[in-house]
Amino acid sequence: MSSASAEQIKELARHSKVCGLDGDPSLPEKLRVLIHEADQNKRLLTDEEIHLCCGWSGLEAAPLAALQRQASELVDRARADLLKEQPQLMQPGGQLFPQERAEACWRDCFHFLRVSLYGTALLRTDVTDSEGMRCLAQLYALLDVPVPALLLALECLRLHSVTSYRKLGAGADAEALGDALSHLCIIIGNEMKRHDGAQR
Repeated sequence: MSSASAEQIKELARHSKVCGLDGDPSLPEKLRVLIHEADQNKRLLTDEEIHLCCGWSGLEAAPLAALQRQASELVDRARADLLKEQPQLMQPGGQLFPQERAEACWRDCFHFLRVSLYGTALLRTDVTDSEGMRCLAQLYALLDVPVPALLLALECLRLHSVTSYRKLGAGADAEALGDALSHLCIIIGNEMKRHDGAQR
């Protein structure tokens, strides 16, 4: 990697941002601030924060709080599904080899779920930051991230999350989470296509 590309990667990483909810003018300012603080710290919402968001949106808080506690396990299930489908990804020469690349992929899956959970608490499907996602697509291209595999993992994550959420008593609210994760997949796919088109 040249020093120029290393600097470029650093710059893109600085500007990559998934969550756009803190800039949504239709949300009350106190909730935008709450989401901004949680997102800056790359953390899930506390139970109290979930209750605040759900108190505003009308979503039932308890099933969502219970689902959040399964977040890491849900990512693990999606990872197992992906590696069962495409075991070559983690073998020498595969796009998720060595281990550090694989760990970065699972970490991204967790953060995509985290942001989708923010959106669910607020009953918002459009959870992304346009400019931040554009930078993320450029970063993925530079780092040769296997985006089709990532999108497959996210689809598995969506299915597991919605199923678990329903089992926890979410009912129709589970669709809000499914829609937020679907939105993320569409945006990632579109941004990668736009980036690839611009490179040609």
